[in-house]
Amino acid sequence: MVVVFGHAIEPLSGQFAETAAQWVFMFHMPAFVFVSGYVTRYSSKWAPGRTVLKLAFPYVIFTLLHGWIASALTGDPFSVDFLTPSWTLWYLVALAAWRLSAPLLRSTWWVVPALAVAGILLGTVAGLGRELSLERIVCFAPFFAAGLMWNDKWWVKIRTWPMRVAAVAALAAALVWSWMSEQTVIRSIFFMSESYEDIGQYNGEGMLQRTGVLIAGALLTLALLSLSGGSNRMLASVGAATLPVYLLHPLVLYPAHLDDYSIGWPESIMIVALVVFSVVFSYVASRPFVVRLTRPIMDYTFWRDLVRR
Repeated sequence: MVVVFGHAIEPLSGQFAETAAQWVFMFHMPAFVFVSGYVTRYSSKWAPGRTVLKLAFPYVIFTLLHGWIASALTGDPFSVDFLTPSWTLWYLVALAAWRLSAPLLRSTWWVVPALAVAGILLGTVAGLGRELSLERIVCFAPFFAAGLMWNDKWWVKIRTWPMRVAAVAALAAALVWSWMSEQTVIRSIFFMSESYEDIGQYNGEGMLQRTGVLIAGALLTLALLSLSGGSNRMLASVGAATLPVYLLHPLVLYPAHLDDYSIGWPESIMIVALVVFSVVFSYVASRPFVVRLTRPIMDYTFWRDLVRR
């Protein structure tokens, strides 16, 4: 839901929207990547072929869908570039890379700080481009590795009341900082997809800011983990259908992503409306009938099983 909301408010540019966007971007991808790493450790075995097929299939299908939608909305000729992931599809490429390298990423604890340093240094390489989202893969990899190596014994330690009070305080402080800095901080520093030169920064400034982004992402991810727990069937059902929610929401938001919202509502009303949209869409897209209906474009095993019948 948070990921959907983060993408939904991207086209907005007012003070409230910019504050909300910066606040969400500070933790939503680090936390999402951490959870992906945590879930990956429960895989029965390392299966490179199956991993590639499982993620490459929806990547190809949705790259084509993004291209068709963009062509229909802009009138430009249909074109796709499979080496440069379209909008949200970078995550499928990154997830494939992380899962393929999982045995290495979970080998020792120093992998996490080593990857963080590598991501900070990578920003100094100008003109790297967005091919296969290499920079994002490296920069967010520490969170995936941390999820792989998470010890379940730590849940009890971070879910104490003092830790949860600190978690709320950290999230509140991040929101206040976002409000105070929304005019001076650019969103792209949280994406970690471009070199420092590409976003108009000197290497020293960029390295310092990316270090801050990684530290904030780690602390706020820990805060979210502290506040997690308990049982909620609705949230659990949404979480179990992450892939349909993640892949379907950009198709709905693509018009606004290309050309802003044209409703003309006040910014505050738009934010409330997009919060409601994010919750409703996430719930509907995660329903079993939607999962079954969309399986042919998300799961290659649907076609494999069909052929075997």
